[in-house]
Amino acid sequence: MPTAWCADCFNLCVDELGLLIKMAYITNTAGAFGRLWRYRDLVRNLVLKDIKVRYMGAALGFAWSLANPIVITFMYLMIFTYIFPSTQPHFPLFLVTGIVHWTLFSQVIGQSCEVLVANSGLIKKIYFPRLLIPVASVLVNLVLWLAALGVYLVFYPLLGGKFSLVLFVYPLYLLLFVAFIWGLTLILSTLYVEFRDLKHLIEVALQVLFWATPIIYEVGRVPRHIQEVMILSPLAEFTIIFQQIFYANKLPSLNITMAFFAWTVVVVGLGLWLFNRRVPESVERL
Repeated sequence: MPTAWCADCFNLCVDELGLLIKMAYITNTAGAFGRLWRYRDLVRNLVLKDIKVRYMGAALGFAWSLANPIVITFMYLMIFTYIFPSTQPHFPLFLVTGIVHWTLFSQVIGQSCEVLVANSGLIKKIYFPRLLIPVASVLVNLVLWLAALGVYLVFYPLLGGKFSLVLFVYPLYLLLFVAFIWGLTLILSTLYVEFRDLKHLIEVALQVLFWATPIIYEVGRVPRHIQEVMILSPLAEFTIIFQQIFYANKLPSLNITMAFFAWTVVVVGLGLWLFNRRVPESVERL
């Protein structure tokens, strides 16, 4: 009896300790985002400066942000319309939907490694929450990408899409997608400070990941045993969700939505933990 009572007390203490740890983590995270909000003017200035510098002296200026997704989309449309024609209904809509969202992911992740290193001078000279740097980096690419999304929505009916109430859930999934990308940016920018080969690994990984993600083909065309491996990729899940919303015009299933949410929470949590733990110690190595 005393043994059982002690075991119950121990389990209760463990539960209470776990609750305290969770509350402390939530409090610290809330405090971190509170500090970010107080520096929102600095974030805005960093974003505007980056956009101005990026297109300084360019005759077309901001319009160049549309060049890459438009050229890539046009190239794949030509290949899979005339060279390797697809029998899939409204294939251009399916293809463009995948490429538009892949563009946001690839642009941010492709630049993520050098986010801290490229701003080392600013980090060493001025004190501010270091999280502002990856936040600004993601926002710069998001602002530029929104122009491409606007063009996509203009041509959406012409590609065979239908505006419906299902599209109203899109901002929620897009927000989770951006949060997931930001979490990866935190992880990669932190690791790159010590592992400079990471940038080259990411470049290769993006090439492989593009073809391993159902962007130019339906996941149903892949053999069952390969599907089970592909679906483990969070990017495959995100791509399928956006295709269900825009192409199939239906709400994503609860299972894939929960997986979408879980991936985002895990990656953002890991990114914040790693960034807050390693970056203060790595400033001198930038």
